Amino acid sequence: MKILKALKRERKHKKYFFILMSTIFILLPLIAFLSQIKSVFLWSYLGLIESLIIVECINKLNYYNLKFSCINSKLKFKSGLFSSESVILCDKVVIVHTDKFKEEMDIILISTVKFRNKYLKPISKTFLKKYPEASEEYIRIKKINPEDNYYFQVIRKGALKKYILLDDIYKNCVRASYTASAIENIKIAREQIEL
Repeated sequence: MKILKALKRERKHKKYFFILMSTIFILLPLIAFLSQIKSVFLWSYLGLIESLIIVECINKLNYYNLKFSCINSKLKFKSGLFSSESVILCDKVVIVHTDKFKEEMDIILISTVKFRNKYLKPISKTFLKKYPEASEEYIRIKKINPEDNYYFQVIRKGALKKYILLDDIYKNCVRASYTASAIENIKIAREQIEL
């Protein structure tokens, strides 16, 4: 399936989910009220169900939320409801890697500059073990420029919208090196291969 068709389907499923949750959220207390239920236990149980519906809706919104823009060689993005905006200089991105596929795909950006971004973390042994494909590319680049410090950021939220972000990264981060898995996912984002 092409990525644009998959995105359209994802939006439709998200819309149906929120319609269903809203309907349940309204109908349950209405039915309980019209049935004239006086049991404290049932009302407290209903309150618990209502709060779980709210939590699940917030969780879904958090999972799908991804806003990004690239202006003047600065990639700005906000991943999730509760995170602050991140800024990465496109010219300073040295490696782009992706892990997993479809909605679960993670985008890993490795940069040489920590520019007003609290989410950029220094490369560690844990990172190198967790992402072996990215670590091979990192070791190769580190040999070329051993004096540079490298930082990474992982973008996890956004579902299929991350493919559009990945395509934007590819267009703007022209000096970056892309791993084989990142190139495969860029082909999906550009609809050269199907999801």
